[in-house]
Amino acid sequence: MVTVTEKVRFYETDMMGIAHHSNHIRWFECGRCEYLRQAGIDLFELMDEGILFPIKSVSCEYVSPINYADTIVIETRLTRLSRAQMTYSYRIVRKEDGVLLAVGTSQNVFTHKDTGTVARLDDRHYNKLKAWYEREEASAQ
Repeated sequence: MVTVTEKVRFYETDMMGIAHHSNHIRWFECGRCEYLRQAGIDLFELMDEGILFPIKSVSCEYVSPINYADTIVIETRLTRLSRAQMTYSYRIVRKEDGVLLAVGTSQNVFTHKDTGTVARLDDRHYNKLKAWYEREEASAQ
């Protein structure tokens, strides 16, 4: 699991001081990008090689409100991996008291930049992600 800590900024809230629901998806992205970075995947390098990684699906269950100035921890896990796609699960908890605030998932597919067709990761990138994923699975058992 990879964790990212964020402080909820005022502009991320609505008039009631509660984080707007769209920010949860952005926070998931923060977790996913950090997961890939820690696994040794450089997203700009992938794009330079003509590989994009669009979201195919994303879901979020809003468990409890997130308020202005809360410190949140985004927990990110890779739950499925193939050469053509990756699926993540997320948990957002309030750091101060450990309250679960949201859970979600996202699925990315790898595509060719020029054609938009499904791409398969080469060994170099896939093996980095696979090693990180397997290490995480082993430590969870």
